[in-house]
Amino acid sequence: MNLTLLNRYWINYQKENGISSPVRLDEVKYDASAGVEASFDLLEMLDGRYILHLSRGFHLYRDKYIRFILDHEFTHLADFLDYPYPKPGSHDLKERARREENINTASDRNIFGKYGEINLPEKSDGDNPFTSDSGKKLFEYMNTYSEFHACRVSLRNILSLHGSHRGTDLEPEREIVPAPYRDVSVKSMLSVCLRRAHLSYRQFSIMMIPQIFVIYFRQMMYLMGYLSHFDNARDMLSSSLEILELKDREKEYADLLEALKAARLEEILAIAGNIYKNSYLVFVKSYIRNHYNPELYSEEELDQITPDNYEEFVETLANRQGGRIWSGRVSPVFGVNNVNRAYDGVDPETIRQLVRNARPRKQ
Repeated sequence: MNLTLLNRYWINYQKENGISSPVRLDEVKYDASAGVEASFDLLEMLDGRYILHLSRGFHLYRDKYIRFILDHEFTHLADFLDYPYPKPGSHDLKERARREENINTASDRNIFGKYGEINLPEKSDGDNPFTSDSGKKLFEYMNTYSEFHACRVSLRNILSLHGSHRGTDLEPEREIVPAPYRDVSVKSMLSVCLRRAHLSYRQFSIMMIPQIFVIYFRQMMYLMGYLSHFDNARDMLSSSLEILELKDREKEYADLLEALKAARLEEILAIAGNIYKNSYLVFVKSYIRNHYNPELYSEEELDQITPDNYEEFVETLANRQGGRIWSGRVSPVFGVNNVNRAYDGVDPETIRQLVRNARPRKQ
């Protein structure tokens, strides 16, 4: 697939989605990371270079799968170009030093699979890839709203192409979306999203590496983007959270879904930020209470913990306890029995029932 053809796709995408931009792709490279079909790189886009990175076998795929992936990626590009806040300069950004355990490469790709991804650079520490406030906000926008939006648009367009938006007879078991060499049902796609969310949340709860939560949350944006096409999206989301054992966070996720559908960006970023913070701190505090003598810390100190300082605080506690080295991750034995039971006990029939009862959004 050459650059001229890809730009033709991009121009057609703009016409079909009611947008207009003079930006054109500068280059296409067949060098996407393993397991990723297509991606843009934020650092390149911030430099004004619009390069689409494709998998080496992308040209072998069927036309409708290519269309499905390109609609996803071009939505990312359109969202980036339409970003309403100040953008950081690429010189203000730092890429994370690659580590042996780097979750944003190999393991990330195994979780995401085939539906495309935006390549997010990382910073040297913390859960966000950018050091500046403007960079952090851009990351949150792309990882939250743009992932939801890309999935919503790509599914809408492929269903419209197949003549599937026919009001109340849209059924996830019968409607199909393309995969590289065959079609799969919308039901199957929803199940895959939920299973990947399970896997990444389980890994996060055991390892407590913030980047893994980013992976989990991105999968939830995928799921919510696809669910947004159904009238009972909130009920389906509720069932998903029950499987994930996150029912206590249901209101936040339900509010986030409504904000995403309405593209209320400030509300989206605020709710997503709270979900990140609350999720980190639940596990960090459990770790501390399970591993350290309560005489070493006060509840007031625990109240001061944030996603940005928890590693330093745990290292401080380790020193107070006698110099134990903080490894940067939480032991798999700490307080995750309930989470493990939830993952190990996932009933495929529950997921099948979830999508079987899906009702389409009224047009």
